[in-house]
Amino acid sequence: MAEAAAGVGRFKVFPWLRLLCPQLDQTGQHLFCVCGTRVNIFDVASGAVLRSLEQEDQEDITAFDLSPDDKVLVTASRALLLAQWAWREGSVTRLWKAIHTAPVATMAFDPTSTLLATGGCDGAVRVWDVVQSYGTHHFRGSPGVVAAHSPAPLVAFHPDPTRLLLFSSATDTSVRVWSLQERSCLAVLTAHYSAITSLTFSADGHTMLSSGRDKICVVWDLRSLQATRTVPVFESVEAAVLLPEEPAPELGVKSTGLHFLTAGDQGALRVWEAASGRCVHAQQRLPGPGRELTHCALARAASLLLSVTADHNLLLYDARSLRLQKQFAGYSEEVLDVRFLGPEDSHVVVASNSPCLKVFDLQTSACQILHGHTDIVLALDVFRKGRLFASCAKDQSIRVWRMNKAGEVACVAQGSGHTHSVGTICCSRLKETFLVTGSQDCTVKLWPLPEALLSKGTGPEGGSVLLQAQATQRCHNKDINSVAVAPNDKLLATGSQDRTAKLWALPQCQLLGTFSGHRRGLWCVQFSPMDQVLATASADGTIKLWALQDFSCLKVSHPSPHPLPHPALHPAHRLSRGTTLLGSDGLLKLWTIKNNECVRTLDAHEDKVWGLHCSRLDDRALTGASDSRVVLWKDVTEAEQAEEQAKREEQVVNTLVPPLWSSHPACPRRGSGLARSPRGPGSTSPPPAAIRRDPESCEKLETTVLQLRRDQKEALLRFCVTWNTNSRHCHEAQAVLGVLLRHEAPDELLAYDGVRASLEGLLPYTERHFQRLSRTLQAATFLDFLWHNMKLPTLPAAPVPWEGRQGSLG
Repeated sequence: MAEAAAGVGRFKVFPWLRLLCPQLDQTGQHLFCVCGTRVNIFDVASGAVLRSLEQEDQEDITAFDLSPDDKVLVTASRALLLAQWAWREGSVTRLWKAIHTAPVATMAFDPTSTLLATGGCDGAVRVWDVVQSYGTHHFRGSPGVVAAHSPAPLVAFHPDPTRLLLFSSATDTSVRVWSLQERSCLAVLTAHYSAITSLTFSADGHTMLSSGRDKICVVWDLRSLQATRTVPVFESVEAAVLLPEEPAPELGVKSTGLHFLTAGDQGALRVWEAASGRCVHAQQRLPGPGRELTHCALARAASLLLSVTADHNLLLYDARSLRLQKQFAGYSEEVLDVRFLGPEDSHVVVASNSPCLKVFDLQTSACQILHGHTDIVLALDVFRKGRLFASCAKDQSIRVWRMNKAGEVACVAQGSGHTHSVGTICCSRLKETFLVTGSQDCTVKLWPLPEALLSKGTGPEGGSVLLQAQATQRCHNKDINSVAVAPNDKLLATGSQDRTAKLWALPQCQLLGTFSGHRRGLWCVQFSPMDQVLATASADGTIKLWALQDFSCLKVSHPSPHPLPHPALHPAHRLSRGTTLLGSDGLLKLWTIKNNECVRTLDAHEDKVWGLHCSRLDDRALTGASDSRVVLWKDVTEAEQAEEQAKREEQVVNTLVPPLWSSHPACPRRGSGLARSPRGPGSTSPPPAAIRRDPESCEKLETTVLQLRRDQKEALLRFCVTWNTNSRHCHEAQAVLGVLLRHEAPDELLAYDGVRASLEGLLPYTERHFQRLSRTLQAATFLDFLWHNMKLPTLPAAPVPWEGRQGSLG
């Protein structure tokens, strides 16, 4: 990657969700999410983006809904336009004005997929016939915004299409029942004291459940339009779902009565029995912010339950047991750090502006969301074998995680002791023995790993191990932004906001020296994997290389022409065996240490790059930035070199071999200027066989080669390397090589471009051809010896014919 790199993939760590709730189709195979001006359609099994739908006005999507038959998708934009999509083909079948005077905030289909109701911020409710393409009803009477503060649609049709009833809710905390036949409001249902967040119906259509932020759920009898029960749930409910009326022992549902599930600010799904108002099942609540649930929906046909957390993570559960089936990472704001995981770098762990860690499988894009920290995770590092990795966070704690052979990750150790945020962490390099952390409290702590973590199990029994700091050292006068452990685990480097870097001896943390010279704070320090050199990156826009022996500055690089006001440089990540540094200031730059120049600038991010990591084989790199993107880069240097070599060989075939062949007397089109390689232009043709068959080939070949220019001779020598690899063409290659060796002085041959590489390619094959000819000559000599030493027996004299005898007697 020292010379070339290419982005080969991006992970789905981008804003899937804004204010709108995602939807599942009836089969549970497709997930629909809003991302700004687009509706992204994902395959639930693989997590791949199947389609991205965007209206012509390119305005933000304010509402969308999928028809019950999964055939039609309707979107509404801020430009007050409604678009009807054939989403499987990705085409718009109809586009019309919403007629609302304010953006559409919610919409819902009727059970027959024929009628569509839209609720606008102007307080109006309109009904559309999507089959006949016209508006059927316009209802007014809801004061304020319809569904202004609700993440779920609050316009809903009665499940029985023959009753033609429409329900809507607005900011007056009431539910209005509209009759489509009479075009009037039949009733106003009042029981809530705060914003109503969801309306859901039983399968028989006789019962409706409403939930609100007043911490109650109300059960309504739709035949009498009266409230039959009010259930206090003791949390602000964002969504409620009526469960199928069938026993579900794992959810505590033992009878066929009415049960419902709630999702709210406690961050756990809970199952309630409507008759008694008792909670029969509750998930374990995870600590930390961002765990609140903002949406919940049931796909009955697929028996899947979809819930959304406040930090925009999507969780898919089995509806009968609430076992987690799938996780998707939503909007992550800023990506702060990234690392490869696994012995073969098969996974990626991402730390974003969240207490949760996200682990992605590079093959399937499957995501695991790791909970444990209670504040934003700031840094990551991984041990040499790739299964253990560590994290540190603003909650002043560190955690060690282990990935098993199945790719599942669990926390196996945790420690605390710093008095401020822990902003940097580094693992030991030789063995999984210790890790080092740096904090805003200006101290560095050395944490040894207990023997229990080195076992093959996923984690110790009874929970995670408690880590204890072996050594604590106050290293700087300001925040410590970076720590690095030397490849031999004997040295520690620290970089601080006080504009200095320091070198320490491990494990006692004894100060060996100070690196001074930067004009602003240091954001990263890193040891060279090959030499006794330390690299430092500063907010002054420079990268400096320091000698560990005398602490002198060896070289200064200027990746940015201006001082950087924010941390944006990450140098000395291992690429091409320590010969290249990567600096990132919104761009990814590859720097050669020898020439101190930028050889490649890669642009894939739209904001500052905070995380940077390279694979063990140095053939891939990983970057994460403030634009919520994680980009995987692949080293394409060898591929580009192979392509360039192929082009050179093709050029030799097309430009050198034809004139050489056409100038030979055996060429039938000699002198015509039209001679080409025997296999046509652009082919890797063999040398002319006529040169070997011609009795005077040696003199003619010698005359032809001596007429070539030096650059042609250099190309011919490289071409001979290819000829010499094949036993059918090695004689011609040796003939050309013999001419060059006889008529070119050794100094001139050594001055040829690429002669050393050519000789390295010629010698092994030439020796092999010589051995083959020697064996052939020995066999021929032995055959000749046998022929000359054969003793043939004396043949008897031929008998005289009878007629001859009579003649002799007479």
